[in-house]
Amino acid sequence: MYRGYYPGAGHQRYASNVEQALVLDKVSTGLIMAAVISTVMTFVPLALLLLVGVVAFVAEIIASIGYFFARKETTLEKLYYTFVTSSAVLLGISFVFMLADPNGLIIIGSAAGVTALIVTYLYRRVAQTQPDVMRHANRMFTIGLIFIALNIFMIFAFNLFFYFIMSIFGALLFSWYLWFDFGRLMRGEFTSPTRMAWSIYWDILLLFRYILNILYILGRDR
Repeated sequence: MYRGYYPGAGHQRYASNVEQALVLDKVSTGLIMAAVISTVMTFVPLALLLLVGVVAFVAEIIASIGYFFARKETTLEKLYYTFVTSSAVLLGISFVFMLADPNGLIIIGSAAGVTALIVTYLYRRVAQTQPDVMRHANRMFTIGLIFIALNIFMIFAFNLFFYFIMSIFGALLFSWYLWFDFGRLMRGEFTSPTRMAWSIYWDILLLFRYILNILYILGRDR
């Protein structure tokens, strides 16, 4: 059985190499799956994209809800890979539209490269410094709520410049969240390897999406 972190235990513990490797293996598997699936989606006929997108969206919602109710690690793992698959399908559909731009492939590749650099830097930085990330939890929660509220506002008052600013905000926010989750990973402040992997995967996916938005707005039709 997994030996997790329990705040009530009254002591700090650090995740063992085995525990960290288990989480990172799930994250790596998820990212590889996402890269392959999103690439395959660019070859799907346009006539099928809407149907596939709707199915993926529904699957992503179901998996996200299941995250909060699942108790068994095996169930969580199935939900996690369902989420990875569905999010990758939706990402691949966005690639289809971006590739219609002459610079689309360069923009996607650049976003992937920038994301990889940020992820690598944050992981190494956290591994070296072992920061006490939990003291930032309340502040991060508040800023996250503000970000969600601004995104809801943007639905009703869309503006390209505001969208660009929100993408920068999102990239910075999820870089911070990724730093936070890497810190939790190093200190063993998690109760489930799959939940920890899911959080890190979600951080990286959203970081990539916001960087992609920034580069697309800056580089389209140039």
